This record gives sequence, structure tokens and C-alpha cells, in this order.
Amino acid sequence: MKNKKLFFNRRANTLIYLIFTAVAFQGCLDDDETDLERQQRIDEEIITEYLESNNIEAERAPDGYYLIKTRENDAGRAVRDEDVVAIYYHMSLLNGNKVDSATATNGGPVKFGFDRNRITMVPSGLYIGISTMNEGEACRFIIPSYLAFGSYTNGRLIPANSIFIVDVELVELSNVDDQDAIEIDSIRSYIEAEELTDVEEFSSGLFYKQLEAGDGPRPRRGDNLRIHYKGTYLDGTVFDQTRANNPFRLTLGSTSVIPGFEEGIEEMQEGEKALLIMPSGLGYGGSFQVIPPQIREDLIDKDLISDSVIPYSSLIFEVDLEDIN
Repeated sequence: MKNKKLFFNRRANTLIYLIFTAVAFQGCLDDDETDLERQQRIDEEIITEYLESNNIEAERAPDGYYLIKTRENDAGRAVRDEDVVAIYYHMSLLNGNKVDSATATNGGPVKFGFDRNRITMVPSGLYIGISTMNEGEACRFIIPSYLAFGSYTNGRLIPANSIFIVDVELVELSNVDDQDAIEIDSIRSYIEAEELTDVEEFSSGLFYKQLEAGDGPRPRRGDNLRIHYKGTYLDGTVFDQTRANNPFRLTLGSTSVIPGFEEGIEEMQEGEKALLIMPSGLGYGGSFQVIPPQIREDLIDKDLISDSVIPYSSLIFEVDLEDIN
């Protein structure tokens, strides 16, 4: 995997919008607005024909997506700012070809953080649609291409200008404290399952295990450090790592790294190797969600999004503090 080092930026969860929202797309086409208008018209014609030919009644939202409520829950709470939103979904192209799904038995639920002032998930039309749901409700959304991935293509999985049908169940609304508690329990279970010993748990939620002792000093704020690391999820998937001849350089206390990483480094000695295990509250929190997840790396490689880490992921860093000066 490419060494992007994006995880060190606490504010790396900014989206380079480009083709992912109608507003941003329009902003990029000030001199050629008719391209967007043409795609909107084409999408509308295709969706209208699909609905009519299949005798389907759907509500067109002012934002441009179509909605069919398949289960209502007026007693459920509405989505609000700072919620951690958990959903099950089934995503397909308009022709019925399956793209992806997340269920109770298939990697679900998928989570993202909600913020009314910005988009934190693609497709953006799906994000906007989910924001109108109550906890416990289920909806079918038809997302036109200009509210999905526009002209982006990922081969057969997502052809250019794809229109999507997404069945969504809003499973749960929670907060970041609840999420961290869930992740800390999962980390404890991971430590037990992996039979890791001599693991120190800090009040912040950081778990620390020394792998090899160092013989140098502890770093202090303002020190310049040379570090090698490998970052993985609890399932062992590597999301980032340094290369042998290219260590990461850090000025301790510069706030350029995620909190759990800096807290763990402060416990180490020069020459030490350690494991730092942390919940997402000490890492990237909500970051940015991508549905389907299979295209995340491709979007990163094309500089369409900047977040390499999946939202609300507990992280493991194997760290080698090589040098302090």
C-alpha cells in the first residue's frame, strides 16, 4: 500500500468534491453549466422511464433523488448533528446488477458521522436522503448519477454516469462516547483473543504494549523524532506504513498527529518498539465514508478523497522510535 501518511492529519477528512455533489460539480463548471444540466435531464428521463415501466410510485425530493419509504417509524428519533449513524444497505445499478451490501451477517452495519454543514459520505445523494430518516425506518432511494459518482467509473462495478438503487435501514443513532465504549470493548476482546500480555490500558482509551525495550531517553515536547510504523485495523488489514528507507519525521507536540499516536509516542524510549492500540476517538473518528467500500483506494489514488481510514475504526500501530534529536 502506498505510504500516504494521511492518518497523521487530524483534519484530513476533507473531501475534494469534484464530481460527488451537484453543487460542487456546478461550481467546477462555471463556463460549461450545460454539461451538468444535460446529465440531470438524461438522469431524469431514465429514472422516469424506469418508474413508469415498472409501475413504481416514488417521491422526488427537492434535492433530486427519489424516495420510497418501505417502513416508517414516526416514534424513532430523527438524525441530528454529531450522530453516529449506523445503516444496513443493499446497493445496485438501475438495471438490477448488485454493487454491494452490508447486513447483520455481511459486515454491517456501516457507520458514518452526520454533520448538517458538510458531506461526510458518498454518494452524496444517499447521505442527504438518510438525513431525512428516523431511527428504525427503511427506505429505497434512487440516486441519479449527478448525486452519486458522476462521470467517475470503476470498470464493471460502477460504469460512468451510473444511477443507483439503494435500500437502506437506519439501524441505530448513537454518539461518539457510545461508539468509543463499543470499540474499547472490542479492543479488550482482541487483546484476549490474541493472548497479548503486559498490555497497559490508559484512561484515555489507549492500549500500550512494549515489544522491544529501548535504551535511550523519552521524547519531550519539541523534540524531532524519526519513526517507522505500520498501521492496521483489528482484522490485520494494513492501511498505511512507512518504507524502510523513508521514516516518518515528527516534531512532538506539534498537533500534526492523531491524539492516540502522540500519547503512545510519549511513553516510549529511543530505540523502543511498541504496539499502540486505540479506539477511533483517539484516531480519525468519523473520517469519511465510501459506499461501496471497494472503491475507496481508487478514489484516494485519483485524489478524489483524502481519507484512507474507514470511519469509526479501532487502529493498531506497530511503532519503532528510531531516533530523537
